[in-house]
Amino acid sequence: MLKHMFRHEKEKNERCDRNMDSKMDGSRGDNPGKAGTSKLLLAIFYLIFIAYALIALKIILFKTIPLSALFHSGIMPSLRSINIIPFNTIIEFFTSENIDMERALANIGGNIAIFVPLGIFVAYAAHNKPLRSSFLCLLLTSFAFEVIQYVFALGSSDIDDILLNFAGGAIGVCVYKWFSKTTSSRNQFLMSLIGFFLVTGLLGGVAIRMIAPDLLPFSTAKVEYIYENDEVMAGWDEAKADLVGDLASVETNKITVYMNPKSVQTTREKEIDDEYVHIQINASTQIFASYISAEENSVISKYEEVTSSDISSLLETREVVPTVRVWLSNEDKQVAEAVLVSVID
Repeated sequence: MLKHMFRHEKEKNERCDRNMDSKMDGSRGDNPGKAGTSKLLLAIFYLIFIAYALIALKIILFKTIPLSALFHSGIMPSLRSINIIPFNTIIEFFTSENIDMERALANIGGNIAIFVPLGIFVAYAAHNKPLRSSFLCLLLTSFAFEVIQYVFALGSSDIDDILLNFAGGAIGVCVYKWFSKTTSSRNQFLMSLIGFFLVTGLLGGVAIRMIAPDLLPFSTAKVEYIYENDEVMAGWDEAKADLVGDLASVETNKITVYMNPKSVQTTREKEIDDEYVHIQINASTQIFASYISAEENSVISKYEEVTSSDISSLLETREVVPTVRVWLSNEDKQVAEAVLVSVID
């Protein structure tokens, strides 16, 4: 009788041990932050995420122009365009004669690679939620970046960027799931992720160093702002323009300005309520163009006095919507005394 009781108790204990081991093994991938995980490894993991976030923000939002350009009225806002046709830009990369294959692959590969780490971190943060939650978070994050780029005129907002970013994030989620299934403990799981980040981060840093070293946040190079031929703008302060917006259309005696919410600016008491504002131009209206380009660590703005037909040509031939600044006449607020159109070379 006693022997039977001892045997029963032993079998019960063995079942409990097996259940406990099974729970611990299952929690390795699904609950990586629970007890048993090294605090040091967690700290390193989060530090890597912070470093990645800073680098990603600079590359995504300030790859076209440096952060300091936001504080130069002659440069910003100048960069704004949008594409809402899926795969249009991707196809153009491979079909346009003006885009070499190296640039196409760097752009497409870069948009994918930059979101792979985010996919891993999102999957880690949402380990106890449905997989669709991770994918939705990645999609919304990429969409938010494109909206920020458009609102703050930081470059081109493109649905293809969202698709490529999402693809990279999805790869990151798959990497996370693969490591969670192939590692035998929570600490080994974190060590594998950290090792993956270090190796891919090193390779990515080398690639960026070769292609665009100014994107690296630890770059010691300082950005120099050069204003060429700005004497033609004598008497016209860009910071004091009466209207700032996007150039929508140009006619012989009239321009139409789209009053983008980010760009709305007026020094007049009159409020601008219309989305599109029509401004008359005449023979006495001075018209200028600012051609903005970047060369290594320099942002160059070259000014020229042009005609209405010149800015009409700029509007038709440029993919990025030009920014326009207007100084209104004191006698007639519907007439422009001067107009400055900024375009990206």
